[in-house]
Amino acid sequence: MAIKISKKILLIAFFLISVVIFSFAIFQRSINRAVSESSSNFLNETAFLYAGTFKVKLNDQLLMLESQARYFSGVDMDDYNLVKQTIISTKGVGEFKRIAVANSSGMTINYDGKSSGNILMKDYFKMAMKGNAQISSKIQTDEDGEKVLTLAVPIFQQRKVVGVITGTFSYSILDNIFSVDTFGGSGYSFIIDKSGNVIIGGKSPNRLCFDENWTSFFKQNGALSKSQIDAISSDINSNLTNIFEYSIGSQDRIAVYTPIGLNDWYVLSVVTADYILSQQKRISMITVSLIVVMMAVFLIVSIILVRLLVSKARVERDNARYSINNENSQTLIFEYDFDSHVIEFSGNSRFIFGENIKSLPIDEFSKIDEKIHESERGLRQRLRDFIDSGETSYSSEIRFASSGGDYAWYKISGTLIRDKTDSTPIKFIGNLVNVNAQVIHEQELKTIAETDLLSGLLNKIFMEQKVSDFIAENAASVFGAFFIIDLDNFKQVNDKLGHTFGDEAICDTASKLSLVFSEKDFIGRIGGDEFCVFLNLRSSLTNPCEIVNEKAETMLQILKECYTDGEHSVTITPSIGISLFPEQAVTYKELFKRADIALYHVKNNGKNNFAIFNDKMKNVGESVYE
Repeated sequence: MAIKISKKILLIAFFLISVVIFSFAIFQRSINRAVSESSSNFLNETAFLYAGTFKVKLNDQLLMLESQARYFSGVDMDDYNLVKQTIISTKGVGEFKRIAVANSSGMTINYDGKSSGNILMKDYFKMAMKGNAQISSKIQTDEDGEKVLTLAVPIFQQRKVVGVITGTFSYSILDNIFSVDTFGGSGYSFIIDKSGNVIIGGKSPNRLCFDENWTSFFKQNGALSKSQIDAISSDINSNLTNIFEYSIGSQDRIAVYTPIGLNDWYVLSVVTADYILSQQKRISMITVSLIVVMMAVFLIVSIILVRLLVSKARVERDNARYSINNENSQTLIFEYDFDSHVIEFSGNSRFIFGENIKSLPIDEFSKIDEKIHESERGLRQRLRDFIDSGETSYSSEIRFASSGGDYAWYKISGTLIRDKTDSTPIKFIGNLVNVNAQVIHEQELKTIAETDLLSGLLNKIFMEQKVSDFIAENAASVFGAFFIIDLDNFKQVNDKLGHTFGDEAICDTASKLSLVFSEKDFIGRIGGDEFCVFLNLRSSLTNPCEIVNEKAETMLQILKECYTDGEHSVTITPSIGISLFPEQAVTYKELFKRADIALYHVKNNGKNNFAIFNDKMKNVGESVYE
């Protein structure tokens, strides 16, 4: 009986052990497969995130250069001293090592007021002079012997490119983005161009270095066959993402390549197969240890579940650690597939939607549209127009309401991938970046550049520019009147009462003019005590000259002011010269000249009055446009 019982126990034990071994064999195979798939997926995601982050990094710097370029929109680029004075007085932005301005001949001036040489033959200068912001396709060495990447942005005046502003971006800053090894030091990334040249990527001892060209490296080492290299090159030329395996010596590796969307550059991310095998061996050792130590099936099953949960938590922690796009950065990468009509988001979209949405069918686009400021609605139509235009690069700035309800400026930029056969759109890959700080900075620079510091009105340069632009765009539908206002006795205010009273008189005049005229009119200060106004009226008005006379009469009344320090008193009155558009002149300079003649007519006939120009008036003054 004892022998029979022992045999039964042995059979049960053998059965239980067999069940345990079989269960763990299945578990081990599943874990190995999961580790391999997870590693491949994470490698692919790492390459995609590196590409998106690198593009956002450079686009942010281009945006800052664009804000600086607008600062030169009113500067004569052929006036070396004026350009030098302007660039010295401005502040640098972003992480640029050096910012310089070049005129159309390629001569440069940087922020220390010195020349950086002539860049006329540089490819990025040629492209920027065609009106396109450009990033140099190769890493270069600057005058300090440091490796740099050059960004170039055109300077526009009257919709014409008159120069280029450039910024050199230190190679070390870009290389730092790719200096963090992944997968416990067994994974790393490079940037290559379509020809296989390595653009950016560290060369630490633990990396397999591709020297200058990864394609040549593979050919020389026989790691890939010619057909494999041709297939990879074909994918890269078609802007496709893919994964491949290769061996160098006794070491197997897995690599993923994905396009950045700039300069035909690609991110190449690599991990050693030994890393995946080591993970699999580690799990196998754990499994064997559990079989030896644990004899109870239910306890073993429990341990399996615990190990599974721990592995899942570890993967989630790794993903969180290497996730570059997060809620705090307010940068969101997205992809729209024209076949599925679904927008996929990479990163945390909570800062826009109030919840982390990973995908959004195009039918629910209203969730995005309702976040846009009411004055800027129509994003969907603008995107449709962009797709129909045949272009591939898109960029615009728009105000979005955050999850807290406040509006902030965001930049939407991206690349449209089209079918090479019939140009049918396939995918749109882009990013949404918070650029509120840059836009505010740009607006501050614009205000400083356009306004007179004392009066707050338009300065002489931008008064002419804005009125000229307005006339050019609205010549057929506008009746206008150009006023030049000169303050009588203003010199006596400065001489008898002091410049403090003179400044007060200037500010008082500016405030009163702003009350007489509306926001659609243009008001500027063009000299010490001289102001000008362009009155904008509809050409369909029955008798617009009555309004012109009324405005002039009002100015005669409210601009008359007595200033006193208790001992001396000086009364200021206005003398006003007026010219009419388009009846008397159709350009700013001609309007100014005729209003100036009318002004001197008033000055020579008792002052404190106004006159509209006529051909009988003699030009006794000296107009700035003589």
